[in-house]
Amino acid sequence: YSEIDYSVEAANARRFRELYGMLPNVFVPAVIEPLSTSCVMTMDWVNGSRLTDAARGRAAWPTGKDGTAVSPAALVDTLVQCSLRQILDVGFFHADPHAGNLLVTRDGELAYID
Repeated sequence: YSEIDYSVEAANARRFRELYGMLPNVFVPAVIEPLSTSCVMTMDWVNGSRLTDAARGRAAWPTGKDGTAVSPAALVDTLVQCSLRQILDVGFFHADPHAGNLLVTRDGELAYID
């Protein structure tokens, strides 16, 4: 039942943000506490494109902080580095990192949501 208790999910999201939100090219939105309960978790809005949309050509890849187009290879590198840190270094990881839960932000960062 803890899987459907969003206050537990919010605590996990806060911890994930503390552990990985400071990594280069990684963005983790904050939980909005006053709008979250055991039945709903509300996080900051993320302006970005889902990886699945961008791969299908329905959304243009955003430009990075330097003004150049975001490189899919750079996003893969960020994903691999963050995933390895989660699994091998810290031991606390995003349990559902499918392409629908990963966004490319307007700044070219990899955003973990949900």
